[in-house]
Amino acid sequence: MEKEEFSKLAREMRADIMALSLRFLGNATEAEDNVQDTLLRLWSVRHRLEEVRSIPALTFAICRNLCISKLRQHKTVPLSLSDEIRIASDHDTAWQLEDEENARWLEGRIGELPFAQMQILRMSQQDGLENSEIAELLGITETTVRTALSKARKKLLKQFIMHNS
Repeated sequence: MEKEEFSKLAREMRADIMALSLRFLGNATEAEDNVQDTLLRLWSVRHRLEEVRSIPALTFAICRNLCISKLRQHKTVPLSLSDEIRIASDHDTAWQLEDEENARWLEGRIGELPFAQMQILRMSQQDGLENSEIAELLGITETTVRTALSKARKKLLKQFIMHNS
């Protein structure tokens, strides 16, 4: 799909994506951010949109999953004892610095994964897409998605263990 064609599609669907985002999130600012994220995700798979049976259905699935991910981020999660100890010692910035360093290191290692593994991992972890949705988007089987996720996670875990030894 060419840029002009995608722009036209985005303009046509923007109001519907915004309405769905508002229904989920209830906040216009967050909903607008979600519209942008949805269109960005759609743009990232634009070269495969001709293979999709229903672009609006795919768009709404992406939008819905992004909304759910945002809602999960805001959800209060019960704390374990180690989390409580960590929160109590938040004045010690060593925890925060270590977390930030680990996040930067991990993002760098994710970027070094083979493209297919990186793409599938990000679609799963960041976008909150199910394996079946990823398989449909990419035109591959769910088994291929599970295998790629497993390989990516194993490689990252191995690198993380070596990094922290």
